[in-house]
Amino acid sequence: MDSVQEFSVRAVQIARRILLRQFPADSALARNPIIFQQGDGLVALFRYGVAVFFNLSPLEQQHLIDQTLSGFLQDPISGGEEEQAELLIRSGQEERVVGGKIALSDDSMPRLQILAEVIARSVLLASYESRIRRNFDQVEPLAEKLATNRSPRTNGKILQTIGNALVTEHDMVGRAAVTEKPDLLWDHGELEGLYRILEDEFELQERDSALARKLDLISRTAQTSLELLHAKRSLRVEWYIVLLIVVEIGLTLFELFIKD
Repeated sequence: MDSVQEFSVRAVQIARRILLRQFPADSALARNPIIFQQGDGLVALFRYGVAVFFNLSPLEQQHLIDQTLSGFLQDPISGGEEEQAELLIRSGQEERVVGGKIALSDDSMPRLQILAEVIARSVLLASYESRIRRNFDQVEPLAEKLATNRSPRTNGKILQTIGNALVTEHDMVGRAAVTEKPDLLWDHGELEGLYRILEDEFELQERDSALARKLDLISRTAQTSLELLHAKRSLRVEWYIVLLIVVEIGLTLFELFIKD
């Protein structure tokens, strides 16, 4: 390859999950993440549904998704979140991000794997952020009712909001630990500096912390609304019981007066 290369890198969420165990191992140039050759470019795949394309045109990317990857996609996503960057590879240059371009000193497979890992995590965070924005739209009316000292009338919407928040939180914790160091760094500790540069550029730590705070707020608001609704219903039942007791006492007294 030439000593200087410049091309685009695009990461896009193409499914909820990619069935990597079914992907033919003999076609992979590297694993964890899986990277394979496609024409003049490369493709990295992640189990949480993100594909990263190196040096492939949009037409080539879509053709690959439709013709090659479709059989490995669980719950395909059309128009999913995406992230794009320009990659500049020059021998011996300082590795950094300048003017929106990611500068690497070489195109070794571990370096490309680290870059793919970080940009894929950024896309995954973007999908979580979109889901949480929708959750916020649901929880806002609940918060407004709490602020005006009114309790919600039904618990169906509240339970749905709690459920959505729990599913998102489960996905964030279970499907991809976006703030943990990639396993690749255990074998290539010399790339930790590059990972930190890319992690800071895509703000993985900050975005993950912000999502965790928002999830906590959504869950607490929804749970508080549910508790108030239950308390209101319990109070109503107690009043019904008191009313029945009063009616029963009244009937008993009435019968006593009639007998007299």
